[in-house]
Amino acid sequence: MIEIHLFEQLVAFADSGTLSAAAEQLHISQPALSRSMQRLEEELGVKLFDRQKSRLSLNENGELAVRYARNLLLQESSMIDQIREFDRKKRTISVGSCTPILIPDFVSLLSSLYEGMTISTEVTGDPALAQQLRDNKYQLAILHEEPDEKEFFSLPIESEHLYVFLPPVHPLADADGLYLKDLDGQTFLLYSQIGFWDGLCRRKMPSARFLVQQEYDVLGELVENSAFPSFTTDYIMKREPNRTDRVAVPILDKEANVTYYCTCLRSEKAKFRPVFQHFKGSSRT
Repeated sequence: MIEIHLFEQLVAFADSGTLSAAAEQLHISQPALSRSMQRLEEELGVKLFDRQKSRLSLNENGELAVRYARNLLLQESSMIDQIREFDRKKRTISVGSCTPILIPDFVSLLSSLYEGMTISTEVTGDPALAQQLRDNKYQLAILHEEPDEKEFFSLPIESEHLYVFLPPVHPLADADGLYLKDLDGQTFLLYSQIGFWDGLCRRKMPSARFLVQQEYDVLGELVENSAFPSFTTDYIMKREPNRTDRVAVPILDKEANVTYYCTCLRSEKAKFRPVFQHFKGSSRT
């Protein structure tokens, strides 16, 4: 069997054009590379090079060998990548979530239930999150709509209601509730990592302007010290004290009330049974 490094050296020679340049690229001596090319010819049983007094060049056999060698090296690289990815996936639980709020507790839960596993999370507003679960991009997902029970197993784990956060001097601050269309055309402070809420706000308020903040702490400072409206939820208000005099007015749109579902493919239900048992137990208490 021909050793793979001989094909690597052949391709290096083809790319470099000379033995000396290829040897420098490979960090070996020129005589060692010359011997390797002779050995490759012996292993194949054909001549690969035209040898002149001061020059070595590929003949037609050599050019064909280079094409096959490139394909072989690509296959080797692909094989290594796929094996490593397979091993990584065995040791990783990947989670896609439509919301950032549940991620910290969810990661903590998974880490306690699956000791030694790496937990990978991604917050996305992509409406195709269920499809990405189907395509095995994620193993678990947090969805804001109940998925098809024939294909997915899911359990409701939390609910959330959207509020607009207004300065007390805002003309709408005294309202008992508002629809997003009532706020269209205004300028809002918005956190970049709010998942599906981002798409809802932009869809319902096409004329609004959004000052998007990448850092949550910076957003908090701006909310405290500016007159721009922002958004919050009942989930956040339960966990974070209001350090401002802002008024939280509930959003009345149907889509502003959501239930979150922990979801996996039905074929993966047994693997994640401890997760669902945890949430079932929590719902009884």
